[in-house]
Amino acid sequence: MSEREPDLAARPVGELLADLAARRPVPGGGAAAGIVTATAAGLASMVVAYSLGRTSLAEHEVELRTIGERLESLRRDALAAAEEDARTYAGLQELWSLDRTDPVRIAKWTTAVEAAIAAPRRIMEIAVEVLAVAERLEDRSNRMLRSDLAIAAILADAGHRSGAANVRINLPLFDDPTRLETEGRGLDAAIDEVRRRAERLERACR
Repeated sequence: MSEREPDLAARPVGELLADLAARRPVPGGGAAAGIVTATAAGLASMVVAYSLGRTSLAEHEVELRTIGERLESLRRDALAAAEEDARTYAGLQELWSLDRTDPVRIAKWTTAVEAAIAAPRRIMEIAVEVLAVAERLEDRSNRMLRSDLAIAAILADAGHRSGAANVRINLPLFDDPTRLETEGRGLDAAIDEVRRRAERLERACR
């Protein structure tokens, strides 16, 4: 689908979910990965909001405000990365529609594949940072929001793994077995590490 989708941040949730369910490639997995990551940042932001101004957390007030500002930025970044994923995938689809011997496809293919991999990698990076920020809130936030902090960790992990799935599905397009194996191992290691951290924070929030 080559036409640009409306701004994800401006779309009603029900409409967006209906579009995800439709038989069309955009919005698809990339949008879902970005939205899940943005949701993780949003929940962590709520934890901050309910922690600010509490006497018991006064010593962390300045840091909490800094964390809150960063989470707001990460939420926007995640949605922007979801939009970029849709844009780059649409560009790749246009090349797919051409014959393999077409000079335009040959000239643009590698760049298009790199772009289609860079976008979900960006979502992975944002998800890791959301999780890192959530980890900072473990011992300096309102304990009544522990379940929300745990869910933020779970969703950050989900966003990271979802981004990795999109990277992995595009790697074979390079037709480079060595790169596929090397980057595949890197993805596996990153997924394991982020999952371990998310599960640790989830347990700590019980």
